[in-house]
Amino acid sequence: MCDYLQELFELELSSGRLSFGGLPGAEERLRRLNACHNEIHAKLGLDFLDRLNDLEGEGAYEERLACFRYGFRLAVRLLLD
Repeated sequence: MCDYLQELFELELSSGRLSFGGLPGAEERLRRLNACHNEIHAKLGLDFLDRLNDLEGEGAYEERLACFRYGFRLAVRLLLD
């Protein structure tokens, strides 16, 4: 079955209209996260860091997709009420 909301989410992401880099504190969080990743890489190796990044990325993607779905459905409900 086609997931049209996921396709719409993907289009918004790829077009750059749905960006998370401009969120408050994003730059500082990225700086601190990179410092942590560097430490993890030094202590546990690149393979471990790659697996961790993959898991974090999957989780973040699914959470953002869930929020996108919720927001889309909320907007439709508000328009129909």
